[in-house]
Amino acid sequence: KAAMEALKYISADDEVRAIADLRQKTINDYNSEMTVAREEGKEEGIAIGKEEGIAIGEAKGLREAARSMLAAGIPPETVSHCTKLSIEEIVAIREYTDLT
Repeated sequence: KAAMEALKYISADDEVRAIADLRQKTINDYNSEMTVAREEGKEEGIAIGKEEGIAIGEAKGLREAARSMLAAGIPPETVSHCTKLSIEEIVAIREYTDLT
């Protein structure tokens, strides 16, 4: 009943109706902007996640390659040259890897 009375009041007065329409347009614009912002944020987050995932995968792959090369008896300097990992990283991998 209260909603019907409010609707009658808004409908009867052109100025009140114009204010109500403007308010609704503002709400719709805000909701639209928030939807766009969420989608843009989601896309950006996915792109960042992909980049980080690729970087993590590459680093793991290089460490695994270094382990394999060390296990095959390849000198740390050669492993460093091939993988572009520092000698310190190669020495750390060798120290923490069972090469037997």
